[in-house]
Formats: sequence, structure tokens, C-alpha cells
Amino acid sequence: MSSGDQNPWWQAQALALAAEAQRRERRQGTTLIIVSSVFVAASLLCMFIGALRLIGLVCLVFFGACLFGGILMRRDPNSRTTFVLTLWVGLLMGLGMGLLFIFTLISAVTYGVSGNQIAVLIVAATGFLFFGVGSVVAMVKAGRTRRKARDQWQARRPQGRTTR
Repeated sequence: MSSGDQNPWWQAQALALAAEAQRRERRQGTTLIIVSSVFVAASLLCMFIGALRLIGLVCLVFFGACLFGGILMRRDPNSRTTFVLTLWVGLLMGLGMGLLFIFTLISAVTYGVSGNQIAVLIVAATGFLFFGVGSVVAMVKAGRTRRKARDQWQARRPQGRTTR
């Protein structure tokens, strides 16, 4: 490094690591888009088969949300649009888990409970709580934060007319 360089040696390395992490996230987003697209296509195929219609619906909602998540991984993480769309993806995944829970519960009541259904019920309930309820809590928190920032801005703003 030259003597005129003002940046410490570690700053260039930190920037290189951050750029590599961003490239890795974009690659993971591309992989998620490809894999989710395959599952969405399979879900659409299941929607046309009579016995698999409900499974196709659950898979379509869940893997559709995964597809949107992959698209969001390729966008700017600091934009407001990405934040709002991420919350909607979480709600969509929560809806998919909720549908899976309801359909599995109806199946267990109708045909009898098996060990596999109990495992699916536990996973679906956990997914619903994490994605569905978590997204609603994040939306409420984001609304309160935005309202608080607006109130602080209005409190600093001069009252009355200003002349120029």
C-alpha cells in the first residue's frame, strides 16, 4: 500500500468479502428460483389430477412463495419494496403451512391418525407460527416504526407558515 492511501488494510478486504457474500446470495436466489419453478410446475400438474388437488394447492402456495423469495434474493436488500414483498412472501408461506395443517387435520379426523400425520401437523403448525404469525408481527412493528418516525418528523417541523 502506498503512503498516501488513507484506508486501513482491512477495509479493502472487508469490501471484497461483502461483495463475495452478495454474489453468493444472488447465486442462491437463482438456485431457489430454478428449484421452486420446478415444484410450482409439478404443483400445477397435481392441481389437474382429481385426487391430488389439495396437495397441489398447498404445494403451489408454499413453493410459489419460495419462488418469490428467490426473486427477492436477487433484488436490492435495502429497498422498501423488497421489505414489503418479503413480508407478503412470509404471509404466503404461512398460508401454505396453515392450509397444510388444516388439510392434514381433516384427513386425520376422517381417516384416523397415523404417525406421519402427527409429524406433518407439528411441522405445519411450526411453519404457520413462524411464517404467518411472524409476518403479521413484523408488519405491525414496521407500521409502528414508520408512524413513530413520521411523528418525530412532524414534531421537529416548524408550526405555522414560514416565509421565504
